[in-house]
Amino acid sequence: MIDSIINNICNTCSCNDKQANEYLDDEVRNLRDLQELGDLESRDMEVACDNLGLEYDYIEYFVNALCF
Repeated sequence: MIDSIINNICNTCSCNDKQANEYLDDEVRNLRDLQELGDLESRDMEVACDNLGLEYDYIEYFVNALCF
C-alpha cells in the first residue's frame, strides 16, 4: 500500500519519491500530534488525504499509522 501512496503523491505533487515520503511522514506526524492533544477528528484524516492529493480510500492507511 505504501508504494501506491508514494506513487500517487509523486504524481499529484510532481515530486520525487523522497519528497513524497517526507510529505507523507509530515501528515502522519501532524495527525499524531492532534491525537496526543486529544483533538483528532475523523475529518483530519480527510484533510491529510486532500493535502497529499490522495483519494479517501487511503484513510485506512492513516488510521493504521496512528495505531502504532
